[in-house]
Amino acid sequence: MVIATTLGALVQAEAALGPICALKLSAKSAYHLKKLAQLVAIETKHFHTERDALIRDLGTATDDGSFVIEPNTEAFASFVTKATELAAVPVEIPWGPVTLEMLGDSPISAGELLALGPLFEDREAAS
Repeated sequence: MVIATTLGALVQAEAALGPICALKLSAKSAYHLKKLAQLVAIETKHFHTERDALIRDLGTATDDGSFVIEPNTEAFASFVTKATELAAVPVEIPWGPVTLEMLGDSPISAGELLALGPLFEDREAAS
C-alpha cells in the first residue's frame, strides 16, 4: 500500500500520530504505527528544514538568536507564498494507513482519527 498525500497534509497529520502511537496496542498494530511514524518523520524533516531556512532567510534576528517575520510585510508575503508551495509538494508514504481494526478497543475519539487525515483509512466506510 501507498499513502499519497501532500507535504502540508503530512505535517498536520504527524502531530496527531504521536498520541496514537502511545496507545497500548497489539504488537502487530504497534509495529505498523511505529514504522508509519518513522516514514512520516523522514518526509516531514524536509518540510521543517526548508521552512526554517525560509524563516532565517526572510526574517529578522532577535536578541535571543531566533528569527521572526513581521506580519504585513513583503517578507511575510514571500514566506507565505513559498511555504504554501512547499506544503503542496506531493508525497508518497510506502506503507499502509492506520485503520480502525488496528486500534481495537483503544480509547480514541473521532476527532483524533480525523486529525490523522491521509494517514487514516476507515475501510468499513470505503466498502
